[in-house]
Amino acid sequence: MPIDEPLPGQAEREILRTLAESGPITIPELADRLAAHPVTIERRCRELQRAGYVRRCTGGTFTVDRTRRNGRVAGD
Repeated sequence: MPIDEPLPGQAEREILRTLAESGPITIPELADRLAAHPVTIERRCRELQRAGYVRRCTGGTFTVDRTRRNGRVAGD
């Protein structure tokens, strides 16, 4: 992640925390757990993916990218 890129905000940290706890999860499941609209969750997951915090897995699921972040969730 480039140095000038901001750290994730509260909503993004909640997504990262949920992904870390649950493992790979689909956008609809993640949206349901966070009581948010799936389009919003997908947009934020894609932003986190571009920043190197999460990766997209087989079947359209997202998970924390532990290789890039050394297993740490932002804000921990």
